[in-house]
Amino acid sequence: MHLEAHPKPISDIFPVETKVIYKVPVYQRNYSWKPSNIEDLFNDISNENSGYYIGNILITPSVIEDPPIRFDVVDGQQRLTTIALFFLALYERMENLYPHPNDAGEEVSPKEQLSGQEQLSAIEKRKIPTLQERIKEKLLMNNDMRTPRLKLQEKDAEIFENYLGILEGREKGRFGNRVFGKRYRFIYELIESLPTFSELEDFYSKLNDITMLKILVTNITDAFSVFSSLNATGVPLTLIDLLKSHYLAKAISANIETNDAQSKWTELINIFNDDNGDPNSFAITQFLLNNYDTFIGTSNSSITKNSALREYEAVFSSQGHNYIDTLIKHAKIFSTVSPLVIRDNSIEYEDELNESLDKLMKLESSQAYPLMLFLLKRKQENHIQSSTVAAVFNYLIKYYVRRNFTLKPKSSNIRARIIETIRKLSEESNLNDTALIVTKEKLNPIMSSKTELMEALNGALYDSAASTIRFVFIDLEREKGSYFNAQTFDTLDDYITKNRPRWSLEHILPQNPNLRNDWSEMISPDNIDEAEQIQQKHMHRIGNLTLTGYNSEMSDKSFVVKRDYKLSSDPDEPYTGLRTPLFLNNSIVVEGENIDTKDKWTVEDIGRRTTILSDLIMERYNIE
Repeated sequence: MHLEAHPKPISDIFPVETKVIYKVPVYQRNYSWKPSNIEDLFNDISNENSGYYIGNILITPSVIEDPPIRFDVVDGQQRLTTIALFFLALYERMENLYPHPNDAGEEVSPKEQLSGQEQLSAIEKRKIPTLQERIKEKLLMNNDMRTPRLKLQEKDAEIFENYLGILEGREKGRFGNRVFGKRYRFIYELIESLPTFSELEDFYSKLNDITMLKILVTNITDAFSVFSSLNATGVPLTLIDLLKSHYLAKAISANIETNDAQSKWTELINIFNDDNGDPNSFAITQFLLNNYDTFIGTSNSSITKNSALREYEAVFSSQGHNYIDTLIKHAKIFSTVSPLVIRDNSIEYEDELNESLDKLMKLESSQAYPLMLFLLKRKQENHIQSSTVAAVFNYLIKYYVRRNFTLKPKSSNIRARIIETIRKLSEESNLNDTALIVTKEKLNPIMSSKTELMEALNGALYDSAASTIRFVFIDLEREKGSYFNAQTFDTLDDYITKNRPRWSLEHILPQNPNLRNDWSEMISPDNIDEAEQIQQKHMHRIGNLTLTGYNSEMSDKSFVVKRDYKLSSDPDEPYTGLRTPLFLNNSIVVEGENIDTKDKWTVEDIGRRTTILSDLIMERYNIE
């Protein structure tokens, strides 16, 4: 096997002076990063120092000519694509701030402005064309400005190459309902959130400097062997592993027996063990970062992964080896807020608080962990009542449902406000009177508006917020429905296997791109050729979704088969399809219709039901 591995900055991976093309081969999947993955990378690049390492890119030679040099991307295509989209969004943002002069050489009015900045300075105007030209050379071959350096899968490539027309002054095509188009829009909004030109320029510089380990393997068989090794199950070093020697040295210098010190260390690590008894390295890192922001840090910004080791070494140096006891106590509290950690059985909460915690853990609310840890510790110390903590958590549930649907505010903005909240609450003497008030004062000003929420609820929401839709549907079913009772047990939270819930979201109009069973005529009776386009626009709206325990069985079957689906032909067997008497299924029919005889599902039905469910959600999760 011939293998070359070198750490490379992005400026070398997308080199302007050589003719390199990266191709995503046919066996790879399409671009699949979620907004949360994209925002995590954006925040890491923004917050960490230049040269931040983001992972590997594993490539094999595809076609080697002079020019160009082509490589197949075996691993790293998601990161590589996201980075390319960051560059493109930076270009478009700069173009909207300072468009190229028109044919007469006159300045064109900008489409947008920077936050708190009426106009660009003369120096900034001179910088923009230079930066744009560098971005263009990174994304397009310099001998052929229409050939992208990154060749994606067919469906993604259609949109990406259309959007690259921005670099030549062309308008973007209308791909707003396609996943790739939505992700680019999300990325543009992240770039748009940078308030000054200097921050735009700084992000460009950091993006250019991020490091990837570029691994070149000469043939595909060897490449897959390397890929398997890189992705094999293992327990990488964590912050806490790196701190171990520092802690042990402190303990031994304080005349603590090595076995006793090691026992304390093991007690801490065991809190993070999974079902197999292995420590979850990601959860450990997440705990340490949140613990620092909550109980150690004094600023309103989060600690970064790169600086955490140094900061914790300083904590052990100042507080001594006994700080391990504090970490153990805080880790046990953390086990009650993180779904990644098995809950420590030594901590018990009242039913109302347990219920709110359970809901928050299902809503990807990790930005709020510092506030949750802060309040739960204060409760443990009898400085705040359980009902007050539950009230704050119930507010956060509504906040996160709203946030997950609108993707606003950014997670980094929530985190900053959460940290501001705990800094303020640390100064308060009566948390029962102030905890909820201060939390609302800090978070309400940055939350999305009612208009933005309603717009999101009427869009193709499943693509970006499937888990939150499922959460809301279960919540509504329990509040409004009567299907579950003493004889029919509530199994909405049950899992068949670890990652397979018993009840999942069902698309009434199927997702399958090859519509059959008269679906095309049903949703596009006037022009069957437009059925796929209509399907793409409407299938992911909440009005087309319900809950079922038999998603795979119903799949892309006809509406009538889905309606009447049951496990056997026994006439006494209950219906398990759309005739299941869930509250959610009541709105499948309009007044005067009967679910037993309804035989069509149209775009009008989807729109009508979307309105009904949107109104219920707006009422249920109202914050104002």
